[in-house]
Amino acid sequence: MTLINRLRALSVSKIMLLVTVLVALLPVLILGIHLYHSAWENSWREIQEKHQLIAQNLAMPLATYVNDHKGMLSIMSETIPMMGLGKKKVQPLLEKTLTSMRGFRSLILLDMQGKILSSASIGAQYTKSFADVMANEQCYLKVRNTGKWAISKVKPNPITQQPTIFMGYAVFNKKKKMVAVLLGELRIDYIEVIRKQVKFGKKGHSAIVDQTGQVLVHPNSNWMAETKDLSSWPIVKKMMAGETGVTSFYSPFMKGNMVAGYAAVPEIGWGIMVPQPESEVAEQVNALMRSHIIWGLTGLVIAILLALGVSHWVTGPLNKLAKAGRELMHNGLDGNLPSIRKHSPKEINQLGTVLRALISSLQVSRDEVRKFNDSLQQRVDEATAKLREANERLEVAAQSDYLTEISNRRYFEDCLQQALSRRSGDIDHFCVMLIDVDHFKQINDSYGHAAGDAVLNQVARILEREMRSGDLVARYGGDEFVAYMRCTREIGRQRAEEIHTAIEDGVVAWEDKSIHITASVGLYCQVLSANEEIKDVLLHADKAMYAAKRQGRNQVIDISE
Repeated sequence: MTLINRLRALSVSKIMLLVTVLVALLPVLILGIHLYHSAWENSWREIQEKHQLIAQNLAMPLATYVNDHKGMLSIMSETIPMMGLGKKKVQPLLEKTLTSMRGFRSLILLDMQGKILSSASIGAQYTKSFADVMANEQCYLKVRNTGKWAISKVKPNPITQQPTIFMGYAVFNKKKKMVAVLLGELRIDYIEVIRKQVKFGKKGHSAIVDQTGQVLVHPNSNWMAETKDLSSWPIVKKMMAGETGVTSFYSPFMKGNMVAGYAAVPEIGWGIMVPQPESEVAEQVNALMRSHIIWGLTGLVIAILLALGVSHWVTGPLNKLAKAGRELMHNGLDGNLPSIRKHSPKEINQLGTVLRALISSLQVSRDEVRKFNDSLQQRVDEATAKLREANERLEVAAQSDYLTEISNRRYFEDCLQQALSRRSGDIDHFCVMLIDVDHFKQINDSYGHAAGDAVLNQVARILEREMRSGDLVARYGGDEFVAYMRCTREIGRQRAEEIHTAIEDGVVAWEDKSIHITASVGLYCQVLSANEEIKDVLLHADKAMYAAKRQGRNQVIDISE
């Protein structure tokens, strides 16, 4: 019996069943093949976009980290010439910067011959051998020879042998002549913290190399310790060339093929790669295919049980909606769902109506969220700027005297306490001078409080004029002023006499009268290494000032031992 004859012998139900199976199997097979390729394409596209975006986003905080510390070196290089290159003046600045900028491990000021003028570090003691090494440091030599900012490649620290990076900035004097080089040692552990925040999949990770292709931070701690050279890797070559993109490569560390997004960090030449094993991508596709195969077989069984006409009547509009929905999903909800034919089942028509309304609502919500985010970011930026401005004004107000606009007592005592707290290993001399305006009450009673305020302001201006860099003057209370000077007793005595004379020679013109003023000055000098508290220092200065008042006023009394 021929095939045609056998088909003719079958019942209508069997023919419909056979036709339904054949019609159902063919699209399932075609769709399965297409779905498999589409799943791979979509997975690769998603992986590529995600990895590249992560690499680019990771480049921003790294660039900010380096630029912030570069900016601090720039500020210090401009500040140091005003203070002088002496260790006693520069050392406090280096130590204060280490405290405020925790990304620095050490700060070193070298002269043009490579001699260390001043240095400060965290957790390391510099030796003569270290000084010899720094004189030949490539970053130092590059800045010294070019006068431009420079950053080194990752290398072992000469003392701790830990991986480190040096940044250099030239120091110019008022005549625009380079007189020194300021080096800052960056802490790589802060960069490792940023890298560890990137986690995805089971074995997805990130790694950062310097401008020469050597490992800066990496999940393999041994590669970090030995600053492994990856410059021969194709992906590293692309990053060193300043490229950004996605590529595949074989990883000796993971022992497998990887797909990775990569990006270069502008200005400093570092590279960031975000790799993930290809096997994880294949597992995602296979899981998707298994899910779709199960649903396909289920649909095939249902198709066998239903007649061809009913199957077409029900599945036709659904497939139409599903296809349009997938296109909307891939296009980011840009577009519309097609209309369902009127003779389709009532429920499918209702579904089409609801889905169209839902898509429209989602599109409106998406646009509103975008507008809200833009508006919210603007308001946050404005509020942040206002808060920063208010904090700056509060900080100035908290440190200054409202009348004379010089430092107040609280700020003075805080600064003096900090100076005394650094006395271990510091044998610098210092002097504290307490100045009291003579017969200030008589001035207020005779000329009025406004005249008294004018007297106080003139004394404040005289003290500001007579102070040197590193000194501090403040209004101590009422008609009393206090000054802190980094100098020996002999110099302190001389400067106290000069200030006393400047006050005595000053005349306050008030209305049509001249107010002559004098002051009683108490001086106390000591060394920072002395075991003396702030209250004792101020008490000695106070006793000296009162001794000057008791002995007839308008004089300087020094009670230093």
